[in-house]
Amino acid sequence: MKRVLTGALFAAFLAASAVGQDVKKPDDVLQKRDGGIVVGRIQKLEAETVEILVNGEKDPRKIYLRELNPYSVYKIRLDRLDKNSGDAHFALGEFCMANGLYPPATKEFDEAARLDKNLEEKAKKRREEAHNEDGRARFEDAKRLAAERKYDEANKICQSLVEKYSDTPYSEEARRLISKIAEDLAKENEAKKKQIEDKKEEKEKKKAAMAENQEKDLIAKTSEMIEDGVKLWLEGLDGEAKNLTRAEKGWKGAEAVLLNAHRNVEYLLKSNDLETIKKAKDFERAIDSILVKVYYRLGRMWAVELSYPTALEWLNKAMKVPHDEQMDRQINEVLLTISQLKMRERAAGKGY
Repeated sequence: MKRVLTGALFAAFLAASAVGQDVKKPDDVLQKRDGGIVVGRIQKLEAETVEILVNGEKDPRKIYLRELNPYSVYKIRLDRLDKNSGDAHFALGEFCMANGLYPPATKEFDEAARLDKNLEEKAKKRREEAHNEDGRARFEDAKRLAAERKYDEANKICQSLVEKYSDTPYSEEARRLISKIAEDLAKENEAKKKQIEDKKEEKEKKKAAMAENQEKDLIAKTSEMIEDGVKLWLEGLDGEAKNLTRAEKGWKGAEAVLLNAHRNVEYLLKSNDLETIKKAKDFERAIDSILVKVYYRLGRMWAVELSYPTALEWLNKAMKVPHDEQMDRQINEVLLTISQLKMRERAAGKGY
């Protein structure tokens, strides 16, 4: 009785193990040439077709192997291959060669040579051919990538060819391609550098042209402002004898225009163009020569009106503007007169 129970338990364990293994077994995945994927369990593999029970379907599908991606066919055949048969591995290697699967082909020819001494020489020769074709295919990929300017990817393939395919002619070809890529990169970088420099130079030229045009406009505008200042100065002179308000208005108007013109001159003096700087200095002298006269006349006018604080304010402004000796003498004469008159006022107030 005990033996029966033990046997029954063992049988149940085996059944459970089998079920567990069946559950864990992954689905077969077939990759089609058109990009589609078929998932299920392969029921039968023949020379030209495969039958697969697709998940969720009742009846198996029959698919021609020519419709499948070659590597997918290789995996199907490899999974069902007699692992100890040199002939089987050799045949699978030939399938790989026919479909451009060179890395798997080298592996299968190696296995064929190891398993069957009668095939060793033939398999090694085919293995060498597969390895050589693999190098060629990789080198063609590297050339294509280099032509597409995908230099990093191309260099990686070339480096692999140099390191792992030194027994093929493509190792030396890869070295030459690496050198060519380096030259092309250097040329491209130089071209990009020149392009950046050209753009920078063009930008600087545009900036300089804009600045030049701006300076030309400012020179013309400043010249007009100085002319306006002269006109207002003359209007002040005309009004001095008849209408002091009109005279003051003309001279203050001249001051405002000339100070604005002077701000333009300060900008022009920072120019990189020597002619512009020379013109700006001429403007500066013209402005100062009129402005000092304006301040002098305003100061003298208020001195005559006995408004000494206002007169001193204008005369002190005149002193700060560059002027010649004659103007300096005239300003100082009025200042001296104001001082004398103020001293007399104070003396009279104290009864002297």
